[in-house]
Amino acid sequence: MPFENKTTQIMILQLENDNKDRNEFHEDGEKCEKGTNDDINKIEPTPADFETAISHTGYGIYNKRMLVLYIPLTLTSLFCTSSPSFILPAVRCYFDLTPLEEGSLFGAVYVGMVSSAFVWGFLIDTLGRQKLLFYGILLSGVMEFLSGLVQRFWVLVVLKFFCGVATCGPYSLAFTFLSEFYDKEHRDKIVLYAGGFSSFAFVLQPLVAYFLIPMDINFQFLNGYLIIDNWRVFLMTCSVMVFLAAFLVYSMDESPKFLMAVGRHKEALHVFRKIYSQNTGNPPESYPISILRSEISEDQTLKSMPSITISKFIRKGWIQIKPFFLQPYLVPSSLTFLLLFMTMLTLNTFRLRLPNMYATIIAAKGDRTVCESRTSTNVTYTAACRGTLALVDPEIYIKSMIVGSAVFGMFWVAIFITKYMDKNYIYIFFSILGGLGISIFPWTNGIVTLILSAIYVGIMNINTTLVISIMASAVPTTLRGMAVNMVIMFGRIGVVFGNLIIPVLDRITCELPYLTLAMFNFSCLFVILVLMRIKEEKLKTITTS
Repeated sequence: MPFENKTTQIMILQLENDNKDRNEFHEDGEKCEKGTNDDINKIEPTPADFETAISHTGYGIYNKRMLVLYIPLTLTSLFCTSSPSFILPAVRCYFDLTPLEEGSLFGAVYVGMVSSAFVWGFLIDTLGRQKLLFYGILLSGVMEFLSGLVQRFWVLVVLKFFCGVATCGPYSLAFTFLSEFYDKEHRDKIVLYAGGFSSFAFVLQPLVAYFLIPMDINFQFLNGYLIIDNWRVFLMTCSVMVFLAAFLVYSMDESPKFLMAVGRHKEALHVFRKIYSQNTGNPPESYPISILRSEISEDQTLKSMPSITISKFIRKGWIQIKPFFLQPYLVPSSLTFLLLFMTMLTLNTFRLRLPNMYATIIAAKGDRTVCESRTSTNVTYTAACRGTLALVDPEIYIKSMIVGSAVFGMFWVAIFITKYMDKNYIYIFFSILGGLGISIFPWTNGIVTLILSAIYVGIMNINTTLVISIMASAVPTTLRGMAVNMVIMFGRIGVVFGNLIIPVLDRITCELPYLTLAMFNFSCLFVILVLMRIKEEKLKTITTS
């Protein structure tokens, strides 16, 4: 028994020691595991910048849906700026317009754009992308719809001015807004595709005009104080497309890049997760980035409108444009502004007058040249007016659709060519071709007139895009947005100038306007050669240093 008791005690002590060792082992294990988890929790994820964050969202259904929704958006500005050219054959009879009044109708939209360019640029930096797109397009639609209700010419001009004011922001912002939903790999390609889709408006708008303006529509309300006829119905129909674009923009998300710029990182992260989820099919919670990094300092963070005074607004605007008036950007930027001034002058002065020119040729009813048709239609064109209602020949808009189809097709060809040929040389070739074509244009007739019209509008439309692209690639990323806005503003000034001087020149002699446009085309050739020389000298300086 004593032996048994001793043995039992030894066994009990061993069991206690084993349990103690086991407990110590578990405690150490728990401590070790706890320590590991604590170390992991202490490791914070690295904040991601915009390019890193957008690259992790992938490319899929969200991006494709954005591109589809973007198509109506690209059409709105062209619908607003081009509608006067399609209604002119009818409005000319209704209001008995002089050539100068016709020019003021064309230029009113662009005057509105120029006068509001800097204000829009400031608002974009303070209120955001999506909101301004929505309200700008909505206001543009309202102005276009009201234009279809006016009964006096000066009211129509004023409304087209405000339509230009409303359209200026969305036109400049649209491409920027779209690009901020794509990574570097797809961004440039998508912006080019969007530009190609926008040229579809050159086909769609004359198609709408073809079905509506030649119709014999004349409704009178309020004892004749309110008249709704063919050209007014056309303007109101154009506004429907604009309202559709506003509705689609309302359903879009705010730009995540803007949200990061104003410090709204939670909202930006929510947009990134949404893009990631729709592109990959994975739940939003699996998006690999959880912290975003601000790309600007706290001092540079964009502020809200209530804190902005007029003096701050002027100071901010001057800071944005100041680099373009100082070296090394003064000379090249000034030449580029002049280049787009002349390019858009030649394009839009000619393009906006095409439907009216076709109406004159058709009214002449003969195989005559462009200028012979004009001089012989002083009586015949007036006879085409029945009271205040113009009997517009549908052939006007068929020809416009042919020109629009050529513009649409040539734009996609140009996108392909830019992969293999320098943009400057493409611009030089098109400037020479355009100058020669418009020089002989007044003495053409029949199918030759139509072919030259289509080629000239197509190549000058491409040249306009090339100048904007040249300007964007010539300045640093930090100045790129303002550079594009400024060069477009000078281009619009050119459109206003052209539409005011061409009617005056046209009253002197028919050939003079076309020869003036040819002079601007060849002047563009000189400016682009100077810009290329400056670029070559800059590259030599960088190489030698």
